[in-house]
Amino acid sequence: MNVVKSILVAAIASTAFVGAAYARDNGVFTVKLEAPVAERTQYITQNTIWTCEGDTCRARAQHASTVRACRQFVRESGARVVAYGPEGSELSADEIASCNGETPATLQAAN
Repeated sequence: MNVVKSILVAAIASTAFVGAAYARDNGVFTVKLEAPVAERTQYITQNTIWTCEGDTCRARAQHASTVRACRQFVRESGARVVAYGPEGSELSADEIASCNGETPATLQAAN
């Protein structure tokens, strides 16, 4: 019986650690906009509710910081994005350009 209890305690403890790590990795996303929002203060993309104030939108997202997710935000909001992602995992300048439907600077320089 002690073995079963030990296994149960270990399973519960590991679940708690995984949950904490998941919450840390999927923290608050921030979107910086080129211009402040005028019409709406909330947008929903990828099952995430973004709350916007001025030129900054925030959400506790359950998705990765990807160009695809950024593009969906741009499509829904109609705003140009200058930064996207959680602190430390923001999209690069080329990814932001792709998010906004532009050719990345590295491709422009090659032409």
